[in-house]
Amino acid sequence: MRVAAVPFPTCPLARPWLPRTALARHCSWPAHRRNWAPAPSGHPSAKQRRATRLCGAAAAPAGVDVSSLVDRNLQDTVVVTGGGPAGLATAAALHQAGIPVLVLEREAALSTGGSALGLWTNAWRALDALGVGDVLRQQHPNVQDIELVRHNGRQLRRFSLSECDGGPHEFRGVRRSNLLAALAAILPSDSLAFGAQVTAAEPTAAGAALTLASGQRLECLAVVGADGARSAVAAAAGRSPANYCGQSAIRGVARFPGGLPPQLQAGCIRQVWGPAARAGLYPVSDTELYWFVCFNAAADAPTSTSPAAWQQEALGVVQGWAWGLPEVVQATPLQDLSRSRLLDRWDRIPASSGSSSITLAGDSLHPMTPNLGQGGCTALEDALVLARCLQQQQLPSLAAELRDSSSSSGSSRGRAAAVAAAAVQSAFGQYERERMQRCLPLTIRSYVMGALLQAPLPPVALARDLFVQHAFSPAHFLDHATFDCGRLEPTRDG
Repeated sequence: MRVAAVPFPTCPLARPWLPRTALARHCSWPAHRRNWAPAPSGHPSAKQRRATRLCGAAAAPAGVDVSSLVDRNLQDTVVVTGGGPAGLATAAALHQAGIPVLVLEREAALSTGGSALGLWTNAWRALDALGVGDVLRQQHPNVQDIELVRHNGRQLRRFSLSECDGGPHEFRGVRRSNLLAALAAILPSDSLAFGAQVTAAEPTAAGAALTLASGQRLECLAVVGADGARSAVAAAAGRSPANYCGQSAIRGVARFPGGLPPQLQAGCIRQVWGPAARAGLYPVSDTELYWFVCFNAAADAPTSTSPAAWQQEALGVVQGWAWGLPEVVQATPLQDLSRSRLLDRWDRIPASSGSSSITLAGDSLHPMTPNLGQGGCTALEDALVLARCLQQQQLPSLAAELRDSSSSSGSSRGRAAAVAAAAVQSAFGQYERERMQRCLPLTIRSYVMGALLQAPLPPVALARDLFVQHAFSPAHFLDHATFDCGRLEPTRDG
């Protein structure tokens, strides 16, 4: 039986326990890719101006009618399932690379509520490459300190990100809805279809096919499943179901219209360690504070679907805790609450990799516990790496040739489709190898960290606290967040 894992932005005990193992070495990155500075200032690009204009107006993309997709020729199009951060980032990267893309989202519109994501330096590199980094920086503060505390009000350690190797480092808590809006703003309106729930996917001779809950069947050039850890596409990509890690988490964004109360103006990521439970806080804006509460829960424990019940459950966990946690939970609108079971998956590349036009991204590809704060960050990395692999296989020009051949003879169309499918399969195989090398070690480290911190024995907790107070060095605290996913090759459109 596996020990439970716990969600934290990152964990101070990981590097001291795993400093020179093969696991830690696998998480490193070549020295020539480590040096980074924030994107230079100057005139914004066209996509940055468009994202700023649309996000500033809180524009909600209308998308296309899902019923119209039956008559739409998708033979040159990569279809992405899921309109969350992973799906929209993937679509934005493919569009930027010059590849036709269509996103299928099961909900009727993009989410306007929900919680927040903690994005580290590696995520901001990806967002800068997509052209939306500065848009989001204008909305969310840069947090540069981390504080480790006990639930009873005792501080164990506070340090600055400048004390961590590989800087400069950047951390911002970003509203999920703001991230979705920024990514959607740089996509063509006809690249989004809402109310399109995917139930199955399968490879075809010319690419891939999807089945929707409505019974519609869509044939396309390729499929990228970005529909979460319980992906409907994962099985078609040769992946096993994700595993429950023994814990659940409730997350929310508290609102204080008059400004954050004095006791909550710490200006840091605060991790609160309690008995058999943990919590965390960080500012999202001048009036909003993200928080989470994590606790043990049996696999068969009943769960409510009511946000009001989630709020009461979270209050029960942090009752009597210091640091203003009960007040923060109470100040959270119900629409900004979420509850989830923590999942991960440790698996190798399936045998079908490199021979199928179906792949995955984000939690669908590498579900991991949030102990490193890398789930959303690596999803953004996926988008750039996938699009670049497809560029390297000349898919933009092959897709154009495929589109132009639609009026040609059957043999010409067949040859063009075969060449494009082979390019997709080769690119997907390269992408999956690169992402496994990057993300599997992170998944394992994240689980191990949670196991070390979650041990319920008082002697273990005492040893942990003494270590953090007297021996912990933050030098390698953010080694995993120095990854640079790179940028895409420029297209003729700029």
